[in-house]
Amino acid sequence: MEKQNHYIIQGGEEGKRRLNVLSEVLRESTRSLIMSGGEIRGSRFLDVGSGGGNVSLLASELVGPEGHVTAVDFDPEIVALAAKDAKELGAGNIAYRTLDAYALDYHDEFDIAYSRFLLSHLQQPQLVLNKMVRSVRSGGRVIVEDIDFSGHFCHPASTAFSAYVDYFTTAATNNGQNPNIGLKLFSLFNDEPLLDGVEFDVIQPCHSQGAGKWMAYNTMDKIKETVLRQGLADLATIENVLSELKHFTEDEGSIISLPRIFRVTGTKR
Repeated sequence: MEKQNHYIIQGGEEGKRRLNVLSEVLRESTRSLIMSGGEIRGSRFLDVGSGGGNVSLLASELVGPEGHVTAVDFDPEIVALAAKDAKELGAGNIAYRTLDAYALDYHDEFDIAYSRFLLSHLQQPQLVLNKMVRSVRSGGRVIVEDIDFSGHFCHPASTAFSAYVDYFTTAATNNGQNPNIGLKLFSLFNDEPLLDGVEFDVIQPCHSQGAGKWMAYNTMDKIKETVLRQGLADLATIENVLSELKHFTEDEGSIISLPRIFRVTGTKR
């Protein structure tokens, strides 16, 4: 079976720094999504593909000391870094587990199963979604946020930005992944026979300054090894794209979006 380590973005400590920035940009929108079904204090929360652990920390606050969070990710280095953060912050209601998403083995244990930007990195996203559904109790919720990379935009036009979008899309597609999976999430949820009340919305943060504006540059920097390994460009071309994208991001007159983010929820029968 495919392993989740087909991830095209650099992991480890460097990858965690990028995820920290992204999570700060999305913190309030993710918080409102998790709370959209009502109060979750005392709940058992499963964070699948927990990455840098930012959503796990947020969930830890929301479920309170009487609740519990289980955070699973395939990358042992990033799991260790996330656990270190939680310990330093005194978040004692989070259990971390190094586990490939395809190996999820929970049954009827959680009130909420959540993932963000995971399914787009998998070759078999429906299988993992099925395991997430299986992990929640009857009446529990499944929540997924994921991208439609084709909706990523900037203004004015930038050849470096366009090259970045092409590199990311091609690299992911070459791995059998779907960087535009956001468009399919509603259908994937409706194909799960145990889910009812499936709903979705779409958000798209866009920035003229600040950390969110730098996400395109940071992501390009973290996929350069994959771009090089797949032969999509040589090192000189990649460095030139990064340089031009840096200058474009620094331009006070430019705007850069995040990819479109589809957010889908369903309740288990």
